[in-house]
Amino acid sequence: MPLTKDFAVPNLPPLVYAMLLAPLALILVAAIVKTWQAREARSWPQTPGKVVTSIAELREVRVSDDEREGGYRMESRNFANVTYEYSVGGRKLRCNRISIGEDLGNFQVAEKLAKYPAGSIVTVYYNPRHPEQAVLERDLPKGLWGCLGSARSL
Repeated sequence: MPLTKDFAVPNLPPLVYAMLLAPLALILVAAIVKTWQAREARSWPQTPGKVVTSIAELREVRVSDDEREGGYRMESRNFANVTYEYSVGGRKLRCNRISIGEDLGNFQVAEKLAKYPAGSIVTVYYNPRHPEQAVLERDLPKGLWGCLGSARSL
């Protein structure tokens, strides 16, 4: 439909535009932070490790809910709890973080448990400045930048 002279952009206060763009800006900042973390993790040294626990775990998660008093509710979600041991500088360490991405629960739990069964030998990537910070997967979460495209279309 061609634009006519009668078409006018609403004259809204800048605060309204800021409120409309804030969620997109938040998603963009989160994507940039995760990209930076993944880039940092690419240079992390690796060491062999061993999975000591690989179980599904039910956890209570705080979820935003405007209809509730306080603005949130608690929700039960399944998580893959994969704990592994590794050694750095003679220190034996334990960690349960699988990847750079955030685990929100209820997503690929069975796949993670099958990929990292208890007793399996894994490659652990650890932060040389803080060896207790480690991951088994250091790539960017799949679809991280794709979420911006879907957020833009909202």
